[in-house]
Amino acid sequence: MTRFLQVRPFSHPSQWTSRLMTLGGALLGLGVGVAWNPLAHPGPKCCLLRMSVGLPCPACGMTRGVCLCARGRFLEAMWYNPMAVPFVILAVVLCLKWIFEIASKLHVAIVLRPACKRRLWAGIYAVVLASWVYLLVFRREDVFASTWLGQLLHRFQ
Repeated sequence: MTRFLQVRPFSHPSQWTSRLMTLGGALLGLGVGVAWNPLAHPGPKCCLLRMSVGLPCPACGMTRGVCLCARGRFLEAMWYNPMAVPFVILAVVLCLKWIFEIASKLHVAIVLRPACKRRLWAGIYAVVLASWVYLLVFRREDVFASTWLGQLLHRFQ
């Protein structure tokens, strides 16, 4: 019987350094999320699906949602993307894991049986699909005529 958690020393010092850099990047992202308000000062639209056909991708609204979570506005964050709050919870848990690993210089691995992994991935896919359906039904922000495909079709008329 395998244990759910395996704790062992890092096999190479670069693994410890990698955790430190990853934690630094995550904390930098949190700092940007707290300092920048994408609702008041939106950045560029980077979603190719949204720009090309006007449909939101499963991650559309995630930046706004995560920034709102960083400010403690969780219900409003879920309106922009229902996956924002679970994503922030997962990020906080991973940051705590990395802090423990950096402080103790021990690698903590989560070990799942193959059947559990398949069920976990099936659940993740179901959540992403349900979130995308929500975005497609309730969060259509762009007019088709303003998209690349809409502009291309307009030129051929």
